Amino acid sequence: MNLSVKQFYMELPYHLKTLPPDALDVLRYLGTVDDLMAYKDDICEAVDLTDRGFGKVIRRLVTKNYVVMDGSQVYRLTELGQQSVEELAAYDAENPDDEDTGEAITEMIQRRALLVVPSLLVAGEAAQVYVGIYDLPGFDAAAEVAVRLSSVYAQPETPQEASFDLDAGPFYETFTITPDYYKRVRLKVEIYQLGPNPGDIAVAGGMYVDVDVAASADHGSAPLLAYGTDITIEQFE
Repeated sequence: MNLSVKQFYMELPYHLKTLPPDALDVLRYLGTVDDLMAYKDDICEAVDLTDRGFGKVIRRLVTKNYVVMDGSQVYRLTELGQQSVEELAAYDAENPDDEDTGEAITEMIQRRALLVVPSLLVAGEAAQVYVGIYDLPGFDAAAEVAVRLSSVYAQPETPQEASFDLDAGPFYETFTITPDYYKRVRLKVEIYQLGPNPGDIAVAGGMYVDVDVAASADHGSAPLLAYGTDITIEQFE
């Protein structure tokens, strides 16, 4: 009796699939050198990267905490980076003929985020604050995004959060804060892009602003002010 045997291959962990192939090669190289660290020029030569290409790759690896800079132009694997090197080695051993190890990223997309808040808050009175993201025609891949609003000298003391699927259209979320009896409130917005696993989190951007607080509402209704900043969203093929 003849038996047909099908070979099953190990899959690359999702957090590594989101990295471009050059970033995976940098991790592989750093896993082979002494003390798991190397100079920029040595990395570029080993992985065949231009200065521009190295800049794009190393920003992603540092942002996602795979690599840290130790001194001028010296880069070292973090604990997560060392774990990822081990995962890559296991994957490469199981998939010797698979050259397409990464899920190529089409590009890094910039979106504009807004924080809209009354120009003057009133102590002890609740106020609505809006965090929004402009629309972007041509953004053809949804991204899961989380927004966190933190406040100093206002209630609630714990950060408020909201998550949503960002597409080409605009988005905004409404939060409520109540200023304490201080002269100013500091509002901090943090925006993250999420992956399907709990650990797949990338910082997309953020900002903070200080807003004046009045002791009473004698000043009447204050107009709204909008503060903006650029955020970066990864769009995958």
